[in-house]
Amino acid sequence: MLVIMLSLLVAGTVCRADEDPKKRAELLKQIEKLEQQIAELRALKLQKQSLPVKRDQCMKVVGVEGYCSCVVEKLPANVDFRQFVHILLVPAGELGYEKMKPDQQRDIDAALVAWAKCVQYKGPNKEGFLKDIMKRKTLF
Repeated sequence: MLVIMLSLLVAGTVCRADEDPKKRAELLKQIEKLEQQIAELRALKLQKQSLPVKRDQCMKVVGVEGYCSCVVEKLPANVDFRQFVHILLVPAGELGYEKMKPDQQRDIDAALVAWAKCVQYKGPNKEGFLKDIMKRKTLF
């Protein structure tokens, strides 16, 4: 639907935009904004579709409803539960974190934040534990 609106917007204003560079720049900004909104809607749709799958994966492995619900809600759309566990257990160097694209690094960082917000960690909680996690030395 947004694509149709975008097409109509472009078709209706192209003639006028060619005449005025200011209008052309404004039109390009509107197009970029619409493209961003479309991308956000697609990401939201992907996340909503993947929530049940992630929850099922978590429940099969962990079996703690509160934890699984929390993690599933906080994980990025691009990270399923299997990838989440991999991210938690593999040191940053082995993941190739430094060589990843910024959006991949953001997904990994968001997965670590999801873990930190959802888990009731019972292991050794030394000074700077969470700060070390975010530096990606290793989780454990």
